Amino acid sequence: MDIRSSQAISLEIDESTDVSVSRQLDLHLRYLDKQGQDLVSVMDGKADTIVSAVKTVLLKKGIPTEKLYGLGTEGQLS
Repeated sequence: MDIRSSQAISLEIDESTDVSVSRQLDLHLRYLDKQGQDLVSVMDGKADTIVSAVKTVLLKKGIPTEKLYGLGTEGQLS
């Protein structure tokens, strides 16, 4: 799906400095595909349950996990 035809688009940015003191700006565009957003019911909030649900969605959509290089989440760390 073309990003321009998506019903919703979000932009996430993060500025950082790497070990060589080079400043970088990381930009991520997220958009809804033709199937829409995935909302997955889970039995609990345990890590194993969440990992299993994420793997199921990635497999269903044919997303190659070897290309994944980051993970962003919301919430607080305990």
